[in-house]
Amino acid sequence: MPMQLSVDFDFCSAHQLPYYDGPCKRMHGHNYRLQVVVEGTPDPRDGMIMDFEILRTQVWEHALAACDHHTLNDFLDNPTAENMVLWMWEKLKPQIPQLYELRLWETPQYCVTYRP
Repeated sequence: MPMQLSVDFDFCSAHQLPYYDGPCKRMHGHNYRLQVVVEGTPDPRDGMIMDFEILRTQVWEHALAACDHHTLNDFLDNPTAENMVLWMWEKLKPQIPQLYELRLWETPQYCVTYRP
């Protein structure tokens, strides 16, 4: 029976939106929250879809280490939340085949969801 497992991550980054005509065109920062959701059937032997700690390590190593306390414009031309979540998916999907969905909160009120 398929189930979903999720882990939330907090990180801080700075960015500016070069193609946006508004206050976010200036350099500023956010305290982001990323929710990573994997889907699968629990292994009959250990009863897990995936070990939480393995998922946490993979996400930090392959995506968040490049973002946390960094300037996103250093590796993304236009680091909107939408572009960030796509970039993260591209980094994580090869490492985490069970990846199902990413949710990225730029503020506690604003989030982008990506599920291809």
